[in-house]
Amino acid sequence: MTTNPAFEARQKRYYDTIVLKKTDMVPITPMVDTFPIRYYGANMAQALNDHKLLEDLWIRYHEEFQPDVADTPYMINGFFDIADRLDFTLLKWAGHGLPEEASYQFVESEMMPPEEYDWFLSDPSDYMFRRMFPRVYGTLAPLAKLPTIAASYYFFTPFIWAALADPAFLEVGRALVDAGNMAAKTIGEFVVFHQKLADMGFPMAQGAMTQAPLDIVGDYLRGIKGMLVDLRRRPEKLLAACDKLLPVMLELAVSSAKISGVPICFIPLHKCMDGFMSQEQFEKFYWPTLLELMRGLVAEKIHPYLLVEGVCDTRLPVMIRDAPPAMCIYHLENSDIFKAKKLARDKVCLRGNVPVSILMTGTPDDVRAYCKRLIDEVAPGGGFLMDTGVNLTEAKPENVKAMFEYTREHGVY
Repeated sequence: MTTNPAFEARQKRYYDTIVLKKTDMVPITPMVDTFPIRYYGANMAQALNDHKLLEDLWIRYHEEFQPDVADTPYMINGFFDIADRLDFTLLKWAGHGLPEEASYQFVESEMMPPEEYDWFLSDPSDYMFRRMFPRVYGTLAPLAKLPTIAASYYFFTPFIWAALADPAFLEVGRALVDAGNMAAKTIGEFVVFHQKLADMGFPMAQGAMTQAPLDIVGDYLRGIKGMLVDLRRRPEKLLAACDKLLPVMLELAVSSAKISGVPICFIPLHKCMDGFMSQEQFEKFYWPTLLELMRGLVAEKIHPYLLVEGVCDTRLPVMIRDAPPAMCIYHLENSDIFKAKKLARDKVCLRGNVPVSILMTGTPDDVRAYCKRLIDEVAPGGGFLMDTGVNLTEAKPENVKAMFEYTREHGVY
C-alpha cells in the first residue's frame, strides 16, 4: 500500500477510464519494452543481465516522463538468466543468439506434431512434463526418459524411480534448483520494485497475463503452419485442444490477479489478425474460447486487457458486439481505431495507437498531428488511453517526448 496522492489520482484516472467514465484528462500509458535501455545509453546485453541496472533505468524513465501507469522490466526482460540456465529454445535475446544491442525475438516452431494431439488431450500435464519441457528446455531433455506419472497409482513402483538413476538427472536437478532460486529472487525483486514505483506515485498497469487458447496452440504447440493446417485437416482436435486449455488459461489469470491485487489481465492476441484465417474460422476456432475466457475474468471482477495486434478490422465488430460492457480494454495496434470508436461507444475502452512507424521515422510534428486526431476523434466522452501501437522500443526520443507533451497539454476534458 502507499499513501502517495499522485498514486491515488493516477489509479483513479486509469480505472475510471477503463469503465468508460470521463476523467480530468486522457491517461497516457505507453508500452515501454526496452526503450529506457536505449534512451539512457546502456548496453542491451548488460542491462538484461543486471537487475539493478534495469531498475535504475526504469526509475529514471518514470521520473522523467511521468506516465499514468507503471511499466515493468520484470516481464520478459527480467527473466533471461533463468532462460539461459534452462537453455530455453523459444527465445533469442541480446548476447544470446542475437547481437548485443538487439531486442528479444520469439522463435516459433512446431513443438507438438499432429500425432501427439491425443496424448495432449488425454493428459496435458503429463504431455507437458515428458514431451514439451524436454523440447523447449535443452537442459531438461532427460525428462523425456521418464515413464508416465500415471503409472504410480500403486505408489510403490520401483521401475519409475529407477529411471532417475540416469546420471543425466543430476544436471536436471541442479538446473531446476538453480532456476527455482533465480525465480524466487527475481519475484522478490519485482515485488519490492513495484512497491517503490507505487510509492513514487505509479500504479501497476496490469496484474496478470494469459492468452487466448488458440494462441497457445499456434504459438507454442503446433506453430503457425501446423495450426493453419489443423483448421482444415484436424478441426475437431484443434477445437478440443482449445476447450482443454480454456480452464487452464482462466485459472492462470485469476490466481495471478489475486496475488498481485491488480484486477487487470493482459491478453496479447497473436493469431486473430485479418488474413490469418477466414472470418468464419475466426468465429468458430478463435473467438468462442477467448470470449469465454473474458467472461470468466469478468465474473471474477477482472478487466480483460486485449492487445489486438496487427490489423483486425474485420474482427472488431464481433469483438466489440460480444464484449462484456464497460469492463474491457482493447489496445489496437494497426486496426482502424477511428472506426472502432464508432462501434465501441459504451462497450469497451480503446487504447492506442500512435503508429510505431511514425515514432521511429517521423518527426515530432507528425506525432503531434496523430495525437491530435486521437484526442479529437477517439477521446471524446472518455474511455480512451493514449498509447503506442505496440511499444516504444526503438522510437526516437524526441517523438516520445512529443507524444507525452501533446497529450498532457491537449488531452484535457
